[in-house]
Amino acid sequence: MSDRLPADPAAPAANWVGGVNAAGWSFHRHLAGNAVSSPISIGVAFSLSRAGASPDSAAALDRIFGFPEEGTHRAANAVDLSLAKASVEPTILEVANRLFPDHQFSPRREFLNIATAHYGADLQTVDTSNGAEAADAINGWVSERTRGLIPVIVDPGVVQNQELVMVNTVYMKADWLMPFLTEFTSERPFTTSGGQTVTVPFMHDRVPLPRRFVQMEGADAVELPYVGQELAMWLIVPHEVDGLAAVEESLDAETLIGLGNAAQMGSVSITMPKWEQTLPPADLFKWLCPLGFCRGAGFEGIAPGIFMSAALHGAKVIVDEKGTEAAAATATAFPTSLPPEPDLTVVADRPFLWAIVHQPTGAILFVGRLVNPQG
Repeated sequence: MSDRLPADPAAPAANWVGGVNAAGWSFHRHLAGNAVSSPISIGVAFSLSRAGASPDSAAALDRIFGFPEEGTHRAANAVDLSLAKASVEPTILEVANRLFPDHQFSPRREFLNIATAHYGADLQTVDTSNGAEAADAINGWVSERTRGLIPVIVDPGVVQNQELVMVNTVYMKADWLMPFLTEFTSERPFTTSGGQTVTVPFMHDRVPLPRRFVQMEGADAVELPYVGQELAMWLIVPHEVDGLAAVEESLDAETLIGLGNAAQMGSVSITMPKWEQTLPPADLFKWLCPLGFCRGAGFEGIAPGIFMSAALHGAKVIVDEKGTEAAAATATAFPTSLPPEPDLTVVADRPFLWAIVHQPTGAILFVGRLVNPQG
């Protein structure tokens, strides 16, 4: 957009990323079983929302998301524009924001200026007196931006008679730097968190490959970079079949991002399942309210009398031999001779943790837990 500001090199981007990563990890830990979410989508959505927050609501968001005391919106803009630089063929990484005000509602000009200048947010008016029609318009935009991975983020009841609905989407499609060969994919057993065994397709390295890895207490972590090497997945596989809970308990977002600094390069053999995971639209207030930010929080900076009535997050990831496709949406509503012996062999045939990281900023784009590849 022509009104979008350039990135400010002095913006506190690292502080913003650190706070959003920590909040995203907190939400991940809130989810049970198979889990997938996008810390960056949730963070951008609430950073944008903060532009219109009343003082008490702003203080609660700052506490939960660790937003910088000054420069929150400049930081979000710098991070967003840095993420956009990773979107170089064949990699796609797109973050988008849109405001859907009711056709009879006018947000404050100051709020709109921030939304446009720092978040590149477009406006699309809808008639929220017709909840079904407004929901169709919002879901249609989300589906288009996520290439159909997130077809629905709001239902008519959520948007009925709302003054404003704000939506963020994140879409990523990236090829592995070292792809798996389909002819080496084979069926093998995966032991689920309940101790049951399911048979699913596993991908295998044909020979051990040079990869970065970390041998942690209780788990092995290995990096799978994508083409361009600005994006990478960290696969964290516990040593014990029932060891994931203890491994997650020992981790925080800072440790997760710090794996790259602790990593060594070596010859690694990976065996891991193909998988798909979906998080249907989840009520973020179930996570946020115990932290002190509840339904009804004031947002007078958007318009007099405005409060947040709904906050929803959905996500999906598809992992196969070629690479990864993932998307998320967050909506808020307001009334490689013989191979040498590998240095490490990682067989992800038990519940494991994964995270996709933007290397230049350290932002966690997506994070998940796979306890059963069959869902």
